[in-house]
Amino acid sequence: MEQEILKKWQINVIDFVFSKDELNNFYLTGGTALAGYYLYHRISDDLDFFSFNNFDSMSIHAVAEELRKIIGADKARFSKLYDRNQFYYMVGGEELKIEFTKYPFKQLERAGNFKGVIIDSEYDIAVNKLITITDRFDPKDFVDLYFLLQKYPLEKLQEAVKIKFNTKLDPITVGSSLAKVKMIKALPKMVKPLTIEELKEFFNLEARKLSPLVIS
Repeated sequence: MEQEILKKWQINVIDFVFSKDELNNFYLTGGTALAGYYLYHRISDDLDFFSFNNFDSMSIHAVAEELRKIIGADKARFSKLYDRNQFYYMVGGEELKIEFTKYPFKQLERAGNFKGVIIDSEYDIAVNKLITITDRFDPKDFVDLYFLLQKYPLEKLQEAVKIKFNTKLDPITVGSSLAKVKMIKALPKMVKPLTIEELKEFFNLEARKLSPLVIS
């Protein structure tokens, strides 16, 4: 199924990254990992590779140059934000992003191994998505969390955030973050059916469930 979700350039990059011994501490995570290997629910473009361990930046830049050739990029640029090494490639007018990040938070569940491709667990991605949604507004995070909450109760993810990040998400923070669903004007390219109205109704209900906890 991942072959139907992932684009050819993504498959080529993923296969290349996990063929390199110097990158054996990395795992694929984020929306593309979720869509391409677990939920098959939407199209996702970015590739996010995380490592719990430190890594050599020079090696990453060397890999990035090889990736440029594999992708066939016309142009490339680099951006560093804290421990996030972000590489942007222009291909036929489209900008593609590949990220290599030091992520110092231990996974709650063992990563999956899909024919040699190491993928963050669905549960860990769900926990990451919840804390992410309190830090930024991006419609695709709401879409991902919508499908994840069909399997993982919100309360369970809140408890997991506390364990993984040593951060307690209070009901006001979570509720106000979920209420931002009203700002969504368009959804990412979907594979599974979902409308904006369904998304808003779902998260408005989840936010209302938190109201008694805020009052108490």
